[in-house]
Amino acid sequence: MILRSVVLVAVWVLLQGELTVGNVVAGVLVAVAISLLFPMHPRAAHRVHPIGAAVFALTLLRDLVASAWVVLVAVLRPTPERVHTEVVPVQLSTHSRLVASLVANSITLTPGTMTVDVDLTPEGHRLDVHVLGRVDHDDFVRSIRDLERRVLRAVEPLDDGPSGSATEEAP
Repeated sequence: MILRSVVLVAVWVLLQGELTVGNVVAGVLVAVAISLLFPMHPRAAHRVHPIGAAVFALTLLRDLVASAWVVLVAVLRPTPERVHTEVVPVQLSTHSRLVASLVANSITLTPGTMTVDVDLTPEGHRLDVHVLGRVDHDDFVRSIRDLERRVLRAVEPLDDGPSGSATEEAP
């Protein structure tokens, strides 16, 4: 909390452009207001693994390039198979809102796919994914679950149960 407040005051002073008593006092007031309006959780709900995060980022970049190519081909040479669209349901195993959000946003970021709905079920989060092009449902679900595993290697929920802190307190 102290580190957060110091950083907020420093950012405030930097944004003001000069170090004065007034700017520091105003920065402290802003830091207090932000801390009261946006309190931090008493304990972390996730642990970030840098190597897992790097692997996740690199494989996501690879997937983005491959998907962009598929969409480019579909746009330049459309066929009924390439422009077919459908919504594929995918059941994730995680109850963590952060992990489900990272998976859903990675899907949406990838050309040709878009997460259209996310629901929490007793088994975990369920995603409905809009897909461009005809896909094998089993292969597609397997690829999304592989994406979930990569996200879980990057961001580990400390408690991923239905009533755990990763479900309730995830940012």
